[in-house]
Amino acid sequence: MERKFVISLIIAFMALTGCSSDKNTAESPASTAAASAETQASSVIPSETPAPEPTIAPTPAPKKLTDTEAVALEYVNVFLNGSDGEAKKVFITDNVYPDAQPLFQMIQSVETPDDQKLKSPQVLESTHYSDEGGMKVEAVLIQGQKASNSKSELIVLISDQKIIWATDSSDQETFGEARKVFKEPLPEASLSTVPAPSEMLRDIRNFVISDVWNEGFVDIHSYMISGTGSTGQSLDINFTVEQLAKTMDKKKEYDSYITGLDSKYDSLKQVWTKLSSETDRLYSLVQQNPPKANDTTANFDTGIFNQYLEAFEKEVDAAIK
Repeated sequence: MERKFVISLIIAFMALTGCSSDKNTAESPASTAAASAETQASSVIPSETPAPEPTIAPTPAPKKLTDTEAVALEYVNVFLNGSDGEAKKVFITDNVYPDAQPLFQMIQSVETPDDQKLKSPQVLESTHYSDEGGMKVEAVLIQGQKASNSKSELIVLISDQKIIWATDSSDQETFGEARKVFKEPLPEASLSTVPAPSEMLRDIRNFVISDVWNEGFVDIHSYMISGTGSTGQSLDINFTVEQLAKTMDKKKEYDSYITGLDSKYDSLKQVWTKLSSETDRLYSLVQQNPPKANDTTANFDTGIFNQYLEAFEKEVDAAIK
């Protein structure tokens, strides 16, 4: 049942402009004289007859949400865009389907970067939806604005007022199938710039091997043992740790992406969960005990990390064939 959590929205606003006035076909001499006097005096004589006020279009009444739509919108405002950890915990308990709660809990501490938040979310439409497995749910289409897309969309799947999963166009396969059931026209280019899962998984695999391991943990481990980098080179350990911090921020995005993949990637997701947790554990050790050269007391064992990394590589290879 688990799918993609994501974050994208629309700011819909309209500006009403336009006012017009008609000149009389003939002007009286008095009017002409008055106009001339105005020009010479460089002043404006108020009109005796007030100009008609411009017609202003009435503000549309806010869409009245159903209970299901309200839950979907709360998901965006509280869970995706929010920064209150306790509020997220309560939201999961109250509004997420029990079987899906562990997945939400895994990323509840991850705060969405500001440029990735779904600003001004709007519920466009809701309808019934059945996936290829026969699961029947309510599908809620939310549109909003994100830095990279002014009309980004999110679909939230709900059963008995409990969220099962959410998906956006970064998961082309899942989102594309669910999007077909809505009457609302699909915004242009909503899918065109999003990498396919196979491409994203290659990027994530390369990220872990290169950024997390080669430029992070392996050099730190070597420095603790010998005072040098993994190939015997001199190493600015403080710079290495600073770069690793940036890498860990990037990893949060990949955590969210993999968590939201379709159920056919369940095996890969399970391995990633182990690899991600072990990565977090090792990074926590680095934070708690800054690496020191030739530190015989350091307990920075990367064996389990490598075990999970090898398994993840195999899962990615199988998934992208």
